[in-house]
Amino acid sequence: MDEELLKRYREYASSEEAFAVLFVKKNLAQAKGHWVDIVHCRRYEMSPDNMHFRFVVGGLFKRTIHPKYPPQSDYTINGKLDERAYYLMTRAVTWEVAHTDIERQKAKRVAPRKFEIKGVSYDKNAGSKGFFRADAPPEIKALADNLNDRTNPLWDRALQYANAPEFVYEVRQARVLPPGA
Repeated sequence: MDEELLKRYREYASSEEAFAVLFVKKNLAQAKGHWVDIVHCRRYEMSPDNMHFRFVVGGLFKRTIHPKYPPQSDYTINGKLDERAYYLMTRAVTWEVAHTDIERQKAKRVAPRKFEIKGVSYDKNAGSKGFFRADAPPEIKALADNLNDRTNPLWDRALQYANAPEFVYEVRQARVLPPGA
């Protein structure tokens, strides 16, 4: 097992670039069979989800080098495959081959297929009127007449119906640009 490769891969795997590559693979069908080269990206900093990006811009390179994975027998102990260790090594080998292939193609001035993906995060309750959601029972909605009086025992349940901000994320645009763009 190549410990140095695993160390470098683990560092990369928690980076913003690694999440951007996964984001592209998930949201751009044309990325299948290509290496993804991230040029620029920006996450939604306040989002707890690492896959929420404002935008990701980059290039798709055809795969000209294919990874050669170690045999599973190298990760078999007492007849049982250590699936986690093997998976981690195959991901590390794939990552290393991808970077090598992209760098070689860049050195040969191969033009990638450029792409851009744009996402947006917004409060889906932003236009809601009133203190409580529309699906609140009438007796709960009646509490909105006097929000300063919290003596009613219904308040124990009422706050679950409050019109709190609820942020939603969606990809608004995912496209591969025409050649020369």
